[in-house]
Amino acid sequence: MRINKIQLKNFKGFDEKEFHFNPQFNVLIGDNGTGKTAILDALAVSVGSYLLGIGQAQARSIYQEDIRRKDFGDSLEPQLPVIVSSEGEIEERKIKWQRSKKNFEGRTTVKEARELIEIAKFHTQQVSDGKPVILPVISYHGTGRLWKERRQTINTRPKASRMSGYFNSLEPASSSKIFLEWFKTMEIASIQKKIDTTRIEVVKNAIINCIPDLEAVFFDVIEDTLVSVKMDADKRHTLHYDLLSDGFRNMIGMVADIAYRCVTLNPHLNEQALAKTYGIVLIDEIDLHIHPKWQKRVVNDLKNTFPMIQFIASTHSPFIVQSLQSDEVLNLDKATDSDFFRKSIEEIAEMDMGVPDVERSQRFKDMMKVAERYYQLLEEGKNSEDDTQVRQIKAELDQLSRRYSDDPAYTAFLNMERLARLGP
Repeated sequence: MRINKIQLKNFKGFDEKEFHFNPQFNVLIGDNGTGKTAILDALAVSVGSYLLGIGQAQARSIYQEDIRRKDFGDSLEPQLPVIVSSEGEIEERKIKWQRSKKNFEGRTTVKEARELIEIAKFHTQQVSDGKPVILPVISYHGTGRLWKERRQTINTRPKASRMSGYFNSLEPASSSKIFLEWFKTMEIASIQKKIDTTRIEVVKNAIINCIPDLEAVFFDVIEDTLVSVKMDADKRHTLHYDLLSDGFRNMIGMVADIAYRCVTLNPHLNEQALAKTYGIVLIDEIDLHIHPKWQKRVVNDLKNTFPMIQFIASTHSPFIVQSLQSDEVLNLDKATDSDFFRKSIEEIAEMDMGVPDVERSQRFKDMMKVAERYYQLLEEGKNSEDDTQVRQIKAELDQLSRRYSDDPAYTAFLNMERLARLGP
């Protein structure tokens, strides 16, 4: 399952807009307020159509807050209908579907998404009949994935339904309790009942593949938490999940959630579950809390670990952008057609992300402006014969030099220039 194109009408900040997607990896870039999260929410509405055909799954509807409001100067008026139209493929079958909201009281329509819903129903029946159909993974990882925990619990026993892999899949919140409970159950069951450990090994390998220098991961039953073993300067460190940095927990949580869903939806694929499971994963701010060193490799790690999944993510990081091909970037600020991997971080930040003069810090640029104003005042004072004006200029010079009194060399230089031109 993948989405090739989505068309939005009156969805959040978009009047009418169309977006095309790469079959494997897509990253949305743009200034705050350009609509990156809005596109991900619209995609969640779109892929949620599949979940409508699965009884216990929660599909994403078009909410009241998704309705675009048009500014008429003295009022903001909601615009209807809201339409999310998609074109994509599932099992090499090209399909089109649509969800819409035509009035404030009515529900999000399902009629125009009937074809995708029927495919999901067919898959559900095949699962009920015990047939080895490959189910698509669907998942949304929002910016609240670290601090906003899902309240519901899930039956994580090894023999739970394959369809439990869709539980809360489009809630852009944390799913750590789900995969941690699953980890714990599987670890204990593997010891007590000698069950097959292939699925848990697949999830462990996914985590190790996506986290630099990670050697092992397991569930410590005594401490009741996930434990990772990391190499650092030729020393092994045992780290408990609850005590890890936000960046560490973010990566482990995201990768483990995707892998857990793959092996739960398609247990019959065994060690090939990650390689053969297709689907769509949405990630808001993929760079969230992770070090630039990880940002440079996270896209390729996800591609290699989940080769059949279509990822659509957003970012503010030039390090993420630098790891992408030209057709993997959707710039909401301006059109881009670049081989980003050939560009420097400075070029990407300035030319593609609209950040001026990135080679210098903001403090340095402010200091240069102060120095320019300082020299301008010195010239004015040197040429002035009005004592009152000279005193005002000296007062402003004192104020300017105090701003950077923590930099003795800079302040001394300004004072020397002042003495040379205006005297003591």
